[in-house]
Amino acid sequence: MVLKVKWIDFKSQIDKYIIEGEVLLEKYKSSRSEEEFTELKDAKQSWENTVISFVKKSFEPEHINFAYEFRAQKGYNLGMKLGVDQKIKNTIQALKDEINGLNYYLKILFISDAIVRPDEIDLNERQNLDTDGILDLILSKLYDLYKDGKYHSLNLILEGNGVKLNGRSEDWDYGRMLENRGFIECMNGRNVNAKLKLEGKYAIEQARKRQVTDYSKISSSDEELKELIKQVLSEIEKLGYGQQIIFDEFDELREDIPNLDKKSFGQLLKAKLYDLVTQEAFDKAIASEIFKQFTDQILPF
Repeated sequence: MVLKVKWIDFKSQIDKYIIEGEVLLEKYKSSRSEEEFTELKDAKQSWENTVISFVKKSFEPEHINFAYEFRAQKGYNLGMKLGVDQKIKNTIQALKDEINGLNYYLKILFISDAIVRPDEIDLNERQNLDTDGILDLILSKLYDLYKDGKYHSLNLILEGNGVKLNGRSEDWDYGRMLENRGFIECMNGRNVNAKLKLEGKYAIEQARKRQVTDYSKISSSDEELKELIKQVLSEIEKLGYGQQIIFDEFDELREDIPNLDKKSFGQLLKAKLYDLVTQEAFDKAIASEIFKQFTDQILPF
């Protein structure tokens, strides 16, 4: 399964659906009547259908399992034996779960290279990673998910990044190896779920500091760089990221162009993108897309 549309556009649309869902929560959170319950149910179903239709058609082949994965699976009782207050409460909670599910879905997709950015990786190389390579990949992706503090399926991470497991317990073995090294904490069940520990976070940060970014693809033309900055600002403004700090940072970058070689420009761009993510002007996905437009490289976090 591969994303057919640009990641930045897909994420922007899902973010809009999340906002629409939150509007429904706000609108009906104080509802008490049977009529309002019916309106809430209908509005929720319409919202669900819109989200499901968009997601299914955004992938090749269509993501036909998304409907089951997306709709709240906790089995909230909405039957006639409940009072209307409880039915509304259960429906609201189911909607909250679906909104949270969409947020998590975006996080997992963002770190799934084989689905979101297959043209930017060597899938054959991924499929033939040795043990050290697979362990490094797991740590790297858990690092990208570190801030939410949750456990994440190793199987899901590996499959989303083009790694096929050879046996049922292989994810358990990888988890055990990393846990024994003190890098992750595992929660074992039918599938192995893990989260990064501080030791693992530190190991990834040290490894990434040693990475050398290739800035050779950056344009040598000052005018081309200035035009690209203009295009980037236009794109992110259309996506709803219009904070003044973004424009200020890129204005400074544009003014410095005549004094910078490729490497210096790339390093300054990277620093500004890190700062903007830290200040929550936009997220890592947007920053990575911007960095790629200038350098044809993935921005390491």
